[in-house]
Amino acid sequence: MSTRHRLGGPPLHSLAWPIASALALAACQAGSDGVSAPPAATFVGLGILPGYSSSRALAVASDGSVVAGTASTVSGMKQAFTWNAQQGSAALGFAPAGTNSAAAAVSADGSVILVNGDSALAPPTPSAVFRWTREAGFVRLASPDNSTLCSGAGVSGDGSVIVGTCLRYNDEAFRWLANAAPIGLGRFGGGSDQTSRAAAISANGSWVVGAGHPVVTGAVAWDATGVATILGKLPTDASAVATATSRDGAVVVGVSLDSAGNAHAFRWTRQAGMEALGALPDGVSGSVAAGASGDGTRIVGWGAAANAGEVALVWDAAHGWRSLAAALRADHRMELPGWKLERATAISDDGYGIVGYGTNPQGQTEAWRLLLPR
Repeated sequence: MSTRHRLGGPPLHSLAWPIASALALAACQAGSDGVSAPPAATFVGLGILPGYSSSRALAVASDGSVVAGTASTVSGMKQAFTWNAQQGSAALGFAPAGTNSAAAAVSADGSVILVNGDSALAPPTPSAVFRWTREAGFVRLASPDNSTLCSGAGVSGDGSVIVGTCLRYNDEAFRWLANAAPIGLGRFGGGSDQTSRAAAISANGSWVVGAGHPVVTGAVAWDATGVATILGKLPTDASAVATATSRDGAVVVGVSLDSAGNAHAFRWTRQAGMEALGALPDGVSGSVAAGASGDGTRIVGWGAAANAGEVALVWDAAHGWRSLAAALRADHRMELPGWKLERATAISDDGYGIVGYGTNPQGQTEAWRLLLPR
């Protein structure tokens, strides 16, 4: 196990925003308009590991208390990290004989982190799946026969089931249960073009979502026995992939692409099937749904903003899509001076914790966590 490095604390630039935020919120609460201030939300930049140039938050525990993400150097070297409010950010290091690591998912209580990384140990590989815990460090999951390239994508709430994709002739979705050999979920398509991909697993471990053949079948969901349900794609679109699911798999979200590559976020339920998530905020074209709350009522993702790169988005039935920054202004009178929220990548099971990354006031790409009031 490689040494786990604790950071002495977040960089000074990461402390500037929480202080400014607290002052701004205090001013709002003491507002002179005679209107009671809305409940306060809490936003914090998660900092950047020493020696790295950027950070991205990619997964969050069920109550928003633990975040998993990846730091990167300018040259593309990566290292997984975890964050909580008490200890700040901590680098996870690398697998034995490894030089790169990247976090992909986290269990409900934050104790199990799914990490993808390289290893020079037999069989050597540039990409293997690891289950990380504080007690055991990096534990490599077995690759299927005839495959040395695997990438993990999701972990169940209790940390016992992991899903991902391995290259074996073509890509195939796999499920890992405890220490058992990986179980293939089958491929879709014809001839040598058969493929499948796993992108996420429900918190209760009963459903895996991703894509069969993205064009032939579109988005797919597999039940606990490996039986697939083809979710398809939006009408007139060319391909689709499911990216996340509610805690019991009853709600699935993802992205459907037209022939020109334009992205359309979707929400699927057993009752209504696949539906587009509707109109976008002014100035935003294209949308990706990246995460759903445990009950499927709140969805996060991002879209393309005209002349401004990407913009983090949040969806609920009452408001439809809104930019996350606009939702904070409207619902909590909260401003984020100097920050540009670019991608909301995940949301906690309880729906109150949102994580992602954007450009901080110093112009760097930095991970962040937003905690909405309960």
